Amino acid sequence: MRRQPAKTVFVSLYILVLSATCFAEDWARFRGPNGSGVSKSSDIPLEWDDEKNIKWKVDLPGPGSSSPIVFGDRVYLTCYTGYGVDRDNPGEASGLVRHLLCFDRTSGKEIWRASVAADADEDAYEGFITEHGFASSTPVTDGEHIYVLYGKTGVVAFDMNGKETWKSAVGTQSDPYKWGGGASTVLAGDLLIVNAANVGRSIVALDKATGKEVWKYADEKLVNCWSTPIMVNASGREEMVMCVPGKIVALDPKTGDEFWVADSPIANTTCASLVEHNGAVFAMGGRAGDAVGVRCGGEGDVTDTHTLWVKKLRSGIGTPVVVGGNMYWVSTGTAFCASCETGEYVYKERIGEQKGEGSRRPAGSYASALAVGDKVILVTRNGNSYILNGSAEFDQVAENKLENDEGPFNATPAISNGEVFMRSNKSLYCISKG
Repeated sequence: MRRQPAKTVFVSLYILVLSATCFAEDWARFRGPNGSGVSKSSDIPLEWDDEKNIKWKVDLPGPGSSSPIVFGDRVYLTCYTGYGVDRDNPGEASGLVRHLLCFDRTSGKEIWRASVAADADEDAYEGFITEHGFASSTPVTDGEHIYVLYGKTGVVAFDMNGKETWKSAVGTQSDPYKWGGGASTVLAGDLLIVNAANVGRSIVALDKATGKEVWKYADEKLVNCWSTPIMVNASGREEMVMCVPGKIVALDPKTGDEFWVADSPIANTTCASLVEHNGAVFAMGGRAGDAVGVRCGGEGDVTDTHTLWVKKLRSGIGTPVVVGGNMYWVSTGTAFCASCETGEYVYKERIGEQKGEGSRRPAGSYASALAVGDKVILVTRNGNSYILNGSAEFDQVAENKLENDEGPFNATPAISNGEVFMRSNKSLYCISKG
């Protein structure tokens, strides 16, 4: 065998290492690493508009409220066509098709598209479903497969080239309001965790290789829940924790056994995911604007022993982000900051008129807050984004507008290697200094 010169071998190894590290920050699930919303990037653009710092923009074949995810040199996103695209002429539910799209992160070129026709009767395109549609669950990937929850059609797994590898039904029921789907799947080792509360009155763990059910946490009262679980390390173990109406529950992600449960004042609906800080989790939401902080790591009913505080905090659908011991979020055109330690407001500040104010549309409250270093990113439904310093006083760094896109912008952006990937119902954007 002919040996390569040492210089050639060095160059080849350098290229391999470079290609492996160029896209080192993967944003592989809803709200990034463990759903924290905190990026490892240190230098994203602080200002952008329809032209400034827009590396590329691509039109999408249909709408969707799911967030983009990023793995390696590719960006993945879901949307839908065939039904519920036009409010005035929604079409027939039998025509609903969902699409998983794969884009080159450098150019925005579409690499492949995997389409799945609905095989169950989804809730009708009316009422609140018209606000977000039929592609609202964010995919998750382990770099070998991509997993997507498509409502009553079930969970579908694809390989990294868009080939469907399995499909698993998790229920065909509806929530009482018929608001449709929204919770996102997450991975825990070899298991795919699915919040199937509304379609199956359960939380389910599937073998990620086969789609077969491994465990189920079932409760007929488990409904009106759109929150996505997070993993918390507490008391030397990993806990899968999520907020459901009336309680916060921590399960063993390997078995589905209940570690602990705590009462929650959020009694009607739960949309926002939990956020974690120093071994405690914090929930907010519901029609009354309730919030609660609970210390993790207990056993059984820990309401009396582990509840840190119960407060009234005005919020919407989006999940807050924690920076420096404070939670930051946006709702109906107001930026909020509250202390993780006490649950008290640090500030609340108006940040501009939002499309939809004065109607039942909760303007500005769909996308979840994100953080890069000490900067907080708040995205509103009309495409306006606000950059704040994560400090105890309101300090707005920039207001960025995408005026040529009428939106809505329902999705939480993805952040990877200094680039922001933002989507509306019509387009996907790569915001970058490069």
